[in-house]
Amino acid sequence: MTEDSGTSEDDSASEQEESDSEEPADEESATEEPSAPEPSRAAGSALPRPPPSISRFIMIFLGLLAIYAIISPDVGIGFASYADKALAPAIGFGGAYPTLTILLAGILTTTISSVIRDHYTNWVKMARTQKVMASWRREQMEAMRKEGQTTKLAKLKEAQQGFLKDTMEMQTTPLKSMAWTLFLFIVIFTWLRLFVDVTLSNLGNQWIAVPWSDHVFLNSAYLFPSWVLLYSLLAIPFGQIVTRVLKYVRFRRRLEGLGGSLQIGPTETA
Repeated sequence: MTEDSGTSEDDSASEQEESDSEEPADEESATEEPSAPEPSRAAGSALPRPPPSISRFIMIFLGLLAIYAIISPDVGIGFASYADKALAPAIGFGGAYPTLTILLAGILTTTISSVIRDHYTNWVKMARTQKVMASWRREQMEAMRKEGQTTKLAKLKEAQQGFLKDTMEMQTTPLKSMAWTLFLFIVIFTWLRLFVDVTLSNLGNQWIAVPWSDHVFLNSAYLFPSWVLLYSLLAIPFGQIVTRVLKYVRFRRRLEGLGGSLQIGPTETA
């Protein structure tokens, strides 16, 4: 009897241990069940890369066309012949007013290039980055002039990493609009050269009057042809005006968004 009872107790104890061991296994399987969707989550996290920007492709394409037009003049002449279909009726005036034609061509070129540059440039961010860089350089020069400022120089070097990305972006911003501007200038300059050499030459109207002379031959060279100098004299100041106007508009919109104003002077009090 004692042996039977002992064996029965051993059997019940072993069954209890097996049931205890099965319960944690069930709990582990229950806790592991929610982890089943992990493969799908991992698959969802591996999203496909976004497609390349169309504007970047256009910039690269126009840059290659501009370089090709510089290497092969016939390509530039081909572009200018297509541009002549639109420019000759608009600003050509049949060759009767060459000075006005050159002026309008310069205004057209500088206006379009200024608008493209304004589109790719964050003037507010550029001004803020320039202010930060100027303050950082001033602090660096003061720390270098004084001895025992190694700790301050190390902190300035760490602070430089904070605006280094903005500095690189500010330096590479002009490159974004360079392809558009270069291609535009090549087309307009080639069209003006054909306008002077062909249209005005056939009309015998290659002489113009300027404030410093009554008769100036457009193809006479003073380091550059006279028509190029006239173009630069008229276009560059206008381009600066357009750029400043666009900057003013950008800053004004930003200040209006912040609740500020560009008015300078004492404020009216009630």
